[in-house]
Amino acid sequence: MARDTAASARRPLVAIGSRNRAKVNGVRKAFRLFFHRANFKEVDLTSRVKIQPMGLDETVKGARQRAELAIKEGKADFGVGVEAGIIRLAEENAEEGFFINVQIAAVVDSAGRLSFGSSSGFPIPARFVTLIGAERAELDKYAHELTGAKKITEEEGVVYHLSKGRLSRVEMTEQCVSMALIPWLNKATFELGSERGLPRISK
Repeated sequence: MARDTAASARRPLVAIGSRNRAKVNGVRKAFRLFFHRANFKEVDLTSRVKIQPMGLDETVKGARQRAELAIKEGKADFGVGVEAGIIRLAEENAEEGFFINVQIAAVVDSAGRLSFGSSSGFPIPARFVTLIGAERAELDKYAHELTGAKKITEEEGVVYHLSKGRLSRVEMTEQCVSMALIPWLNKATFELGSERGLPRISK
């Protein structure tokens, strides 16, 4: 992998596993809260990562895959993957249930240490989840039908219109990445200097 994170902590290079503007801007905002002089590199992984994960396992897997590919190809101090997935919280019967859209961030550093974080989540009507699952389509395909908005930007996302402007997709990305960075902000608590600390990816 790249140079040691500790050696370059003052000006770390962060590889972002996406060119989506909401993800890129959210990752930048999160890192600059804690690493003020961070540099960023975008890595396009569109053709290599599954679209619209369904369930927590798929969402976590997608975020991790993005982070690992980003740090490898970007030769960076940190690799970041962000994935939005639809998760079932309650199952009243076989066809219905209660679903939320949530973003998961995976962050890996040059030592191979891996962490995850999540955003807040917002409800998605079950009928749209059924359509998305049947067509293996992304949520954005139904954005206009869901929100009634004529124009929805990547930075806003569906959540911006459903929440009446209270929360954007950029902010959801910032949330999950900030949470994933907690171990690096509390190194002693998470024992980052020992083998008992965070799980490590295979190099």
